[in-house]
Amino acid sequence: MEPTLQHDPQKDQMNNPNRQFDQMDSGGPKINVAAGMLIGALVGGLLALLSSSNRERTKQSLTNAKSTVGDLVQEVKQDPSGKASQVIEQVKTASGKIQEVSSDVQNVYEKVVGEVDTVKDDVNKIVETAQEAKSDIQDIGEKVVEAKDVALGQETTDHQSSSNDESTNT
Repeated sequence: MEPTLQHDPQKDQMNNPNRQFDQMDSGGPKINVAAGMLIGALVGGLLALLSSSNRERTKQSLTNAKSTVGDLVQEVKQDPSGKASQVIEQVKTASGKIQEVSSDVQNVYEKVVGEVDTVKDDVNKIVETAQEAKSDIQDIGEKVVEAKDVALGQETTDHQSSSNDESTNT
């Protein structure tokens, strides 16, 4: 009688065949993906700040951002309803532009689809005309052969010429 294991790797592999790595409870801290990405970004940012030019640019960017946010806060404090109506008006204007673009895209799509249908019809007509021309050319070729045979005095029926051809080939 085999003892049952709490975490049998073979049984776990059979239950989850596509799983390559099991996170066993190792007793250590667990770091999720978001925390890992945040830690990686912080480490990358710190490494980037090793350069003095990067530090100066970062300092200047933070100063500009602080100033811009401060100005925006002052504007909102002075006239909150005016700022809200300004934002609403900007959103309405952008929405109108988006509607225009959407309408233009729809018009272009319909035009292209119409042109594609026209081209398909034209191609079908060209194919039909080419097939008719091929048939007509074959008929003309047969008539030319008949005319040649008549001109040379070799007018025979198809059956006789095919039997003559077979006898000459043998």
